[in-house]
Amino acid sequence: MRAKVKFALHVKQDIKQATTWYNQAQKGLGTRFFKNIKEEINFIANQPECFQIRYETIHVAVIKIFPYTIHYQFLKSENTIIILGVFHTSIHPEKWTKRL
Repeated sequence: MRAKVKFALHVKQDIKQATTWYNQAQKGLGTRFFKNIKEEINFIANQPECFQIRYETIHVAVIKIFPYTIHYQFLKSENTIIILGVFHTSIHPEKWTKRL
């Protein structure tokens, strides 16, 4: 059964900023980035336990093609995933863990 998807406070803004950056770098690239993020979130919603837990209760999915990861929690009892962040892989864990 597909899990419900919720987003932490800054996630949608982070995705929007990255999409804008990629579109400025190359026309259409941001659209491709956004599509990949959306597809990965849909995959996570359908198979929330597919990705390994890396930080206590936080799963990490790696985006295809782009150097980004999706960090999320799966609340099994509520059949809900909470997207905690979409982060560039170069960001040091200390920086993004402050937002959790």
